[in-house]
Amino acid sequence: MMVLRLGMISLMVCLALAGCGRKGSLEAPKSTVEAAPAATADPGAVTPAAKPATPDKPFILDGLI
Repeated sequence: MMVLRLGMISLMVCLALAGCGRKGSLEAPKSTVEAAPAATADPGAVTPAAKPATPDKPFILDGLI
């Protein structure tokens, strides 16, 4: 009886841990090499600013990984 109870508890713990993680689709890896801006003949041309990166939101259990 004790072995069955211990098995059920360990099964529930494993299922609970398997459910942890980020919900949603996989994220594409961030590119470290950016494309060089096209050269223009106009020396006063302004290049568009890069879109700011969204900050990573840490999760409380990230330290366990």
